[in-house]
Amino acid sequence: MLEGIADLLATILDLSLFGSSSKKKRYFKIDRIVKDWANKLGLRAQYEYKDEKMRSLNVVDDSGNSYQIWIETLKWGRLKVSATNNKSGRKRRNWNKKCRISNLITVLFEAYGVTEKWISDSGNSRTLK
Repeated sequence: MLEGIADLLATILDLSLFGSSSKKKRYFKIDRIVKDWANKLGLRAQYEYKDEKMRSLNVVDDSGNSYQIWIETLKWGRLKVSATNNKSGRKRRNWNKKCRISNLITVLFEAYGVTEKWISDSGNSRTLK
């Protein structure tokens, strides 16, 4: 509960100090973190799809199976990092975790770790490029 109050106060302070341009600064920070993280893992980030802003990364294993990690912006300066194995029905696996920009990199590595586990559980691997 205290974390929620602290997040709210930080957001209010951010809005009062920076106004609407703080949203642009926030997205710039997120994009920079995502780009640096993706480069370390040989992934390519996608920032727009059908004229909509988004942050998504496709992870493809050595057998060609596709997995996805994406970031959603929530209220009060929070983010949600999600991952899926892009399967349908009962074989579909999903994972998500909420975070702040300050620990986004940690949560992105967690999401990638989950994705790597799904890859190894299926008997496959992923070679970093």
